[in-house]
Amino acid sequence: MYDSSLTLSKEGIIIKIDADANDALFEPGIDYVQKNFTSLFSSFQYEMLRLFLEKVFDTEKLQCIEFFHTNSFYQLKCIVSKPGEAICIITNNTKQGNILKDLGNHNLKTIFDNYSDWVWSFDTNFTLVTANKGYLEVRKRVNKNNINIGDNIFKNASEQAYKKWMPIYERALKGETINFEEKRDIEGREYYVEIYLSPVFNAKSEIIGCLGLTRDITERKLSQQAIASYAEKLEEFAIKTSHELRRPIANIIGMINLLMNKDLQGVEMDKTIDYLSTSINELDAIVISMIDLMEQYKIKVD
Repeated sequence: MYDSSLTLSKEGIIIKIDADANDALFEPGIDYVQKNFTSLFSSFQYEMLRLFLEKVFDTEKLQCIEFFHTNSFYQLKCIVSKPGEAICIITNNTKQGNILKDLGNHNLKTIFDNYSDWVWSFDTNFTLVTANKGYLEVRKRVNKNNINIGDNIFKNASEQAYKKWMPIYERALKGETINFEEKRDIEGREYYVEIYLSPVFNAKSEIIGCLGLTRDITERKLSQQAIASYAEKLEEFAIKTSHELRRPIANIIGMINLLMNKDLQGVEMDKTIDYLSTSINELDAIVISMIDLMEQYKIKVD
């Protein structure tokens, strides 16, 4: 850990400097007085540092900022010391920064490995670059052999798998984003997956590889199938309700109206009652069949 102190003007000009000679930020023999402190760092960090110093003078409170510069990790603490001037302590805290970076990488790897989906990536030479635990395990089950980072993505793959995936991967490496679902079978267990493939670009917008993600959607797919089956049953139920019930109900209503006619007597009365009885029996049979249908498809009736 190296500490250097600067006295800065409101514009960031170095008024006074006490640099730690062990810090590579300061080159031997160079007088930094009257230079802007932002020139010590990368031009990409200029705006960040300008706003940092502006906040120091606006708030007149201690401000702190941390960032990486080249291969070093720096912490800047700055506070107004008197009108128009501020004291800035620059700490080269690379060791702690590396520890934080290692911890961050470890946490990221832990999250990556514990991710339930299968995630992998490969470069333009079909070399496996990254792969989480789920992907490596499923490849081992399918191919009966391990595949490791640095191996060709098609290592231990069958000819059938190669012929299937090579054209798909080539499409992704040409810039196409691909998404599809498929049914699979591993060791006698059927399941459904959704596959997502996306090209990976560098800072120059050049394709340098492909990122893949496979998600087990078996539960969702089975639910969709159950819903589709349920919809068919509802449609059948609706047909029975709208068509088969309409005729006997209309007949019964008609017969009731006839029976209410005081002029209806004798044989006509007997025929009406007989027809009404037939319609009621027909309606009863339909209702019974509907109840059976609802029981069969577990449609609850209050």
